[in-house]
Amino acid sequence: MASIEATGGAGAVDLGEVFTEISTKSNNLIKFPVPLSDSENTILMDLFGTERTIVLDGVKVGVLAVLRTFVEEVEAIIKLQTEEGSQVLFTSSWTGVTNMKCLIQDFSYTKIKGDESQVKYSLTLQEGQAIGS
Repeated sequence: MASIEATGGAGAVDLGEVFTEISTKSNNLIKFPVPLSDSENTILMDLFGTERTIVLDGVKVGVLAVLRTFVEEVEAIIKLQTEEGSQVLFTSSWTGVTNMKCLIQDFSYTKIKGDESQVKYSLTLQEGQAIGS
């Protein structure tokens, strides 16, 4: 089960069925191509370290009250993150990674009129430490 939970929060939020989990780890290299040279001569510097972004696309299925609660719980975690500096603990159902420290960067959801049984969502997480945690 994939889930997110605010540190010091009321409990984990079940993310339902995750269709895609895209994890991108990048180095943020500074690149200095050398004029009149091929790419093998490019000077590379790693000044900013490594970062990971995780994008989850999924669907939460249930009765209307369950769907509304799901959206409210995710938005409450964003509010805790913003107002209190809470971190998010992410558990992946795909990789088995548990309690990865993240912050929510984006959350969007789509509710289709006439279909009261599901809400589709996209959640972008940024791995790392919140300042002050």
